[in-house]
Amino acid sequence: MEKSISVIISAISADDNAMKSSIPLPMHQVCGRSMLHHAINLAQQITYTPPSILVDKNLEQIKEHVSTSHVAELIDMSTTSFSDLEALTHLAEDADMLILLPAHMPLITATTIQNIIRFTDSQGLDATVMSLESSLSDVSFRHQLCCFSTKWLNDMLINQESQQSDIQSFHPSDLSELLVVNNRVNLAIAEARMRLKINENHMRNGITFLDPNQTYIGADVQIGCDTLIYPGNVLEGNTVIGEGCILYPNNRLKNSVISDQVSIESSVILDSRVGQDSTVGPFAYIRPDSTIGSNVRIGDFVEVKKSVIGNGSKVSHLTYIGDAQLGEDVNVGCGVVCVNYDGKQKQQVTVGDKAFIGCNVNLVAPVKVEDNAYVAAGSTITEDVPAKALAIARARQINKDGWVDKREQK
Repeated sequence: MEKSISVIISAISADDNAMKSSIPLPMHQVCGRSMLHHAINLAQQITYTPPSILVDKNLEQIKEHVSTSHVAELIDMSTTSFSDLEALTHLAEDADMLILLPAHMPLITATTIQNIIRFTDSQGLDATVMSLESSLSDVSFRHQLCCFSTKWLNDMLINQESQQSDIQSFHPSDLSELLVVNNRVNLAIAEARMRLKINENHMRNGITFLDPNQTYIGADVQIGCDTLIYPGNVLEGNTVIGEGCILYPNNRLKNSVISDQVSIESSVILDSRVGQDSTVGPFAYIRPDSTIGSNVRIGDFVEVKKSVIGNGSKVSHLTYIGDAQLGEDVNVGCGVVCVNYDGKQKQQVTVGDKAFIGCNVNLVAPVKVEDNAYVAAGSTITEDVPAKALAIARARQINKDGWVDKREQK
């Protein structure tokens, strides 16, 4: 019969002073995810029952970052009258076995926890400690990975006295999992080890890294097969990369969805989407809430903010597209600016399908350029441009012959 498992996460700070930080120890990040959230994610791989969390003086800060849907209960051990044993027994409920998981041991894997559960059960042990020592002292056990028989915990609580217990230590196959993050040095070590594991998993799933030691990928990032990643890429948050993409050096992508066959070079993309077969960069900046269609060209030194760019459109260089709606097959020349802010509020620019926007054009919002319209280079457009019309909004050129000679004579 399969044993029921309960997981309690110890988010009690071992030594905040060693981190020299106002951030609670469990909230420090490793590979883009807080150590506490690593522990919550690990608990979800072990059991369907949401984990409980033991906290101390940092209860309010931790509450701000933890979804109540992922946690059964938070107990503030700095104010409760519960002893450690009472807290564990209370939170274990009706489970057969209890895992006490320290939040500041982020390299522990689900496989190791499953192994310690099987070891404890098969040996009929009261408790197992994943440590180099088999110790359950009051001082240290909060900060070690432990597996308990809940029957033994209840017996200990009822008897309220020391009794003979069968407690053994358990060593994982990879001793690096025993790393305790209690200072910035160990935080960096954990980051490096986890990053390498993440990259190795992606390589085994069909992704090519030219230098995995110089590629930084968060724990929640997804990447499609046959994607090629150059050094210096930083992929964060819930970013999703499609198949057959090329990420040239020095990109930063966060919470963005990149479709298949996209190439990106030396660019920043935040909270946005890029369609299939598009190219971005070099030195492009795609700001949040932007949607780039398929077969789109976003060139060098282009900034896009909260805009939609339709399929097949080209914004090749030195351009700002802000609060704009561009249709399909639009050509935007060099130096175009969507003038979207009037000093009080943002307004929208709309450009229809197959429109042509010449170089050095200012589109002063709110304004609309309709389908198949042309805007002459150097124009400042303040009124709508009808479909298939040519808009010219610039002063007539005047040449003054002999002006230089007259100036020099003066």
